[in-house]
Amino acid sequence: MCAAVVSKDSTSTPLGVRRQLGTDIAQRVSVSMRRAGLATAAAVMALTGLAVAAPAPASAAEPGTITPCTPSAAHPRPVILIHGTMSMAESWKSLAAKLSDNGYCSYSLTFGTAPGMPMGGVAPIADSAVEVAGFIERVRTATGATTVDLVGHSQGGSIAEYYAKNLGHAATVHSEILLSPVTHGTTMSGLVNLVSQVPLLRDIVNSVVLPLFCGACVDLQTGSNFMRGLNNGPIAQPGVRYAVLASRDDFIATPAGPASFITEPGVTNQYIQDLHPGSVDHIGIVSNPAAIGWVIDQLAAAEHS
Repeated sequence: MCAAVVSKDSTSTPLGVRRQLGTDIAQRVSVSMRRAGLATAAAVMALTGLAVAAPAPASAAEPGTITPCTPSAAHPRPVILIHGTMSMAESWKSLAAKLSDNGYCSYSLTFGTAPGMPMGGVAPIADSAVEVAGFIERVRTATGATTVDLVGHSQGGSIAEYYAKNLGHAATVHSEILLSPVTHGTTMSGLVNLVSQVPLLRDIVNSVVLPLFCGACVDLQTGSNFMRGLNNGPIAQPGVRYAVLASRDDFIATPAGPASFITEPGVTNQYIQDLHPGSVDHIGIVSNPAAIGWVIDQLAAAEHS
């Protein structure tokens, strides 16, 4: 069995220019916060994604390449892995290896990139969902599969939900297995509400910083246009099996649990701490052994549903 990873190279836009612009905007945000008497500048920097990650090494696979993989008779459906915000396909390496060991064919790509930003998941979520939808179709064509299983983390969970519901592709999805998805929007531990109370800061963040660096970060906020569309009516689609795993230690998808759970009939909603004691944060859940085991178990359960 194998795991296929598709990644995108950064564009030629000078990264130094973007870093300088980010520094200038960050200074404006910091000044605004000091004037407002707030002590959460570091948290705002984390929310807006102003910290520019080091460029990732180039992938050996060409963008759009789908490595051939022969699924086992026991696990005939391709597993599509959808990463989160400011992440990339390589974030799934631990889970992909375990899936391969258990006879699954998994596929992932780095989507939603922006000029000068090496990480994916920063474009508006609706745009990324269309990109992921195209990738799923290529996988289905290459494998001959009628349906796929979707595994999404954070924003990747939002995309999986949007793909089946809003893009109308429920017929191509057998199951959705979601790790800390942002289903109903996030308050970022109250930071979104805090920023909204400072008009100047709110305008800078929502009108300048987020659209420039991370359109997805606008969409992930509680009450955003994207979240209103996703939550307009039931999220779970007929014929699709849903399972959601959240962590009580999550400070990004907040409130932890309620921000992620799909509280609808037939949906499995669980906290990882109820399965395996210990602290697991929003990022760490992707590679956590207990979470990986849970994903494997949910895939197996879906095969018998």
